[in-house]
Amino acid sequence: MKIQSDAYPAHVRAFSRLLIRLRAELGNDLDQVLILAVVAERYYAAIEAAPCTDPPETRGINAYSVALYTDIPRETVRRKVKLLVEKGWLDCDGRGHLTPTEQAARDLQDGTAATLDYIRAIAR
Repeated sequence: MKIQSDAYPAHVRAFSRLLIRLRAELGNDLDQVLILAVVAERYYAAIEAAPCTDPPETRGINAYSVALYTDIPRETVRRKVKLLVEKGWLDCDGRGHLTPTEQAARDLQDGTAATLDYIRAIAR
């Protein structure tokens, strides 16, 4: 199959660099990258959907749902969530709801910058 878009090579190049940077920031573990991204995505999606009405504790996703969503084995998700909580990048409440932390945003600023570089590269 021939690729018709000039954007595809730029996307692949930029996406590869992004994944390499994110993997390095999260202990050379792409599963941690994906788990943290899914938790953050679900958290911020809930805020956008109901910014003032939902209490904060209903905005998280649990490890079981992360496993279902990502197709990462449940026990693997549980172990990696534990590591992310120990790093201070995820909070886990008494009901098992996971939410991203401000510390994650601070510690992973280089990953955020790499993501913005990726967006700029494919926008050109």
